[in-house]
Amino acid sequence: MQKVFFLVSCGPDEQSKATRAFQFAKLAAERGALAGMLLVDDAVYLAKPEIAERVRAVTGDSLADHAGWLREKAKGLPFYVCTPCCHARGVTTEDLDPMWALGTGGQTMDLLVQDGVSCLSF
Repeated sequence: MQKVFFLVSCGPDEQSKATRAFQFAKLAAERGALAGMLLVDDAVYLAKPEIAERVRAVTGDSLADHAGWLREKAKGLPFYVCTPCCHARGVTTEDLDPMWALGTGGQTMDLLVQDGVSCLSF
């Protein structure tokens, strides 16, 4: 089965786009096709629960609802936040929802070069 990895760079200033990234990751997970996620650049703020709670698409969809579903139903998959991106923005591991782990581009590339994994970028 084809697997999809999500690379998210849009942050809370692009609420609809950020929410859609999480919605489509959830849709992939529901089909057994999610390979994981990496938040880079301003998207690292989305791993902070107090930020995620305020992010909504124009349609009213809640990023926090999709993230909560992923936290509960997609356990064991890699959910990374970019370590240097966090350091540059003052985001610490204590700030992060427990579903997120610090990660690197190298860890992501190790997943992406596997057969049957493609990447969607938001």
